Amino acid sequence: MLSISSPVVTVFIFILGLTLVIPTAALTLGGGQPVDERKHLHLAPSDGTNGQYAVIDDDKITLNLEALNDRAITTAGDVFTITIADNDVQRVWIENDIEGLEFYSGNDPTAEITESSPIEPSASDTISVGVAVDTHVAHAGTETFTVHVRYDDDEDDEDDEDNENETPESVSLESLTVTPTSLETGESVTIEGTYRNGNDTAKRHTAKLTVDGTVVDSQTIEIAGGETRTVTFERELQWPGSYDIGIDGAASERVTVTGPGIEISEASVTDAELTRGDRTTVSATVRNPTNEPVERTLELAVDGIVVDTRTVVVQSGTERTVTFERQFDVPGTYDLSISGVDAGSVTVSEPEPHPIRDRQLSAATTAALAPPLTMGALLLGVAANRRWAIVSKY
Repeated sequence: MLSISSPVVTVFIFILGLTLVIPTAALTLGGGQPVDERKHLHLAPSDGTNGQYAVIDDDKITLNLEALNDRAITTAGDVFTITIADNDVQRVWIENDIEGLEFYSGNDPTAEITESSPIEPSASDTISVGVAVDTHVAHAGTETFTVHVRYDDDEDDEDDEDNENETPESVSLESLTVTPTSLETGESVTIEGTYRNGNDTAKRHTAKLTVDGTVVDSQTIEIAGGETRTVTFERELQWPGSYDIGIDGAASERVTVTGPGIEISEASVTDAELTRGDRTTVSATVRNPTNEPVERTLELAVDGIVVDTRTVVVQSGTERTVTFERQFDVPGTYDLSISGVDAGSVTVSEPEPHPIRDRQLSAATTAALAPPLTMGALLLGVAANRRWAIVSKY
């Protein structure tokens, strides 16, 4: 059974001495509203060689460490990945009190993923995680550790403990300036936003630059308690037209761009329906009716956030098709666009389940991690929910 307790999103991970199938649990908010944890993050085996140690089964990822050396420190980089599916995620770290077990970023065993050295992902980032195990150390009983996901509007845990009844004021955007508001294609506009932190302690905030509602750039800043801080963006505008340019969707200015009639005549996606992990192609046709070749940068946006770019040269009097390849690892429906032109949407679903036959499961749930980790496995149960902690009560 699961319960909701504090403003931190967590994933509970169980180190077990045998492989179990743990049924997927339905998560609910206090009001009974169902929550789909896959909208927040997704765990998957790495595409590299060490991804062979990770297996997906019934929405759980199993890391099979049976082959690790006895009485040795063994590292395995790029074993599994954490894909961030929520745009507001600011920090990710792994809380681990288990002696002899460490998690690190990518292939660098020195880059531990801890609260003091968290990963700070951008929108749609995929985090690669490696595992280091010291099999000189034996563990008895069931061990747990936790992956924390912190959102940019979460209060600090320390503040919650020290000021339990205090509600901190939020960081607010005090002013916005956009200059110039009239320019030629190829020229740049400067955007400045000033934030105020009404709290007594320093706060971090991710400022998002938007063009017609699409997030095209971002910066994370720290603002001292009771102070203000200004963030500055520079943006080259390559396409003629009028645009609303702003920060965080809270304020914007109208900017008019004039120049040759270079345009994206159409945009589309090849597949409207995908299975999780599949790739599709998103295309756009750029038309150049002028007498000179032009260079343009096209931006692929998924759900209003730029995730990829392509720079191309279009010869005079011609048109050119530009394509993007994109893999979707999290189920859901996504709106796609290229440089502001609608390319349609894609719906990603779970693969059809495969029946498991003649599989015997032990009724015992006692678990241990001990050298040489014979039949050892890590079972990662995903339970993510924005701004709530999911606490296991098995």
